Amino acid sequence: MNRSQINNLIRSFQQELDKAASPKTKAWWEGYMKYVIPFRGVGIPKIRKLLEEWRIQNNLDRIGIEKELVIALDFFKGAFTEDKLAGILYLQEFLFRKFDWKELLPHYEQLFHNKLIFDWNVCDWFCVRVLGPGIPIHEMPYAKAVTTWKNAPYLWQARSALVPFTKVASDKKYYPLIKGIGITLIQREERFAKTAVGWILRDISKHDPKFVTDFMENQLEYFTIEVLRNATKYFKQKEKRQWIQHLKAIDNH
Repeated sequence: MNRSQINNLIRSFQQELDKAASPKTKAWWEGYMKYVIPFRGVGIPKIRKLLEEWRIQNNLDRIGIEKELVIALDFFKGAFTEDKLAGILYLQEFLFRKFDWKELLPHYEQLFHNKLIFDWNVCDWFCVRVLGPGIPIHEMPYAKAVTTWKNAPYLWQARSALVPFTKVASDKKYYPLIKGIGITLIQREERFAKTAVGWILRDISKHDPKFVTDFMENQLEYFTIEVLRNATKYFKQKEKRQWIQHLKAIDNH
């Protein structure tokens, strides 16, 4: 299968997405995402169903996983969110378990290098659907490799060093890694670096509240109200108010 054939295949799937598009859904999502990326207006369940049908109709299960990987990664080049979600679903449903993770990680890094992931929605779907499930499968060597992304200059790659760990928020063996990534991200200026920290702390608080309070005590000066509210979502109301007061006291100095 050559490049021209791959391009034609992807265009044929994009046409299926166009047929399923909802102007109302498109308008809602584009507004919600503040117009940082266009939408066709197709939900995840429908994208998955169309993808499965399209893969069978075109006998893609017979072309070899290396060529399928090219197709999956090419979806990320699409201008629309649904194109990128199709790439994520293709990797999740059909491919990532069939490869050595050491072979896949450079391809993932290239997605960030080429800035094909550039909004929190696609970034987080990629983390939760593709990167995160790899942690319990491949464990510490894989987790440590993902951790190295925390120092990436590109925000979305750095965020992707932490969000996948929401999949193992109950497993304390990963807490030292999470702490290290969290310190790096909370000290960055970008909003979406910091909010990744709030998300993981919120999830960990259900299993180890002390980890969360220790982290906040040491890094609170770098928190925003948004991050703090997320991190303390499952705290008692009195504790939430106390932490907000602590942060406001820091900000007033």
